[in-house]
Amino acid sequence: MHISLSRRRSTAGFTFIELLVSLTLLAGVSLYLFQAFISGMMHAGRANEQVAATTLGSQVMEQIRASANPYTMVGFVDMPRSALPLPAPYTGVVNPTPHTFQIAVDVTPDNNLTLITATVRVYRPADPDASPFVALTSVLDDQ
Repeated sequence: MHISLSRRRSTAGFTFIELLVSLTLLAGVSLYLFQAFISGMMHAGRANEQVAATTLGSQVMEQIRASANPYTMVGFVDMPRSALPLPAPYTGVVNPTPHTFQIAVDVTPDNNLTLITATVRVYRPADPDASPFVALTSVLDDQ
């Protein structure tokens, strides 16, 4: 009986090597989950920035479409890339977010039809390339 009791005591519990292996596995899984969490937070921040840029572009586009005469509003001329606040006639565009944007309006008349295509492009000044972050396009007709 004495031998079986000591044998039972020696097999009960974990060895130091088993503890090290389990802690290493736990640390690896925790690191993977932490990276996934950080990546998700970065994507959520980017989505918030894109929503803010789309809202600004929509504000400008709504000003164009809601004007009494959109042709006069856009004046058949482009607005170069500008920081907020925008020059007339695009005053009143408000950016309530901490993100910084620049907005450009491109106007393309169609000489065969009485249509104008207005494109609002929203840029991030920090981007190294010249591609817009958000672009919205609308066709204005004279009807």
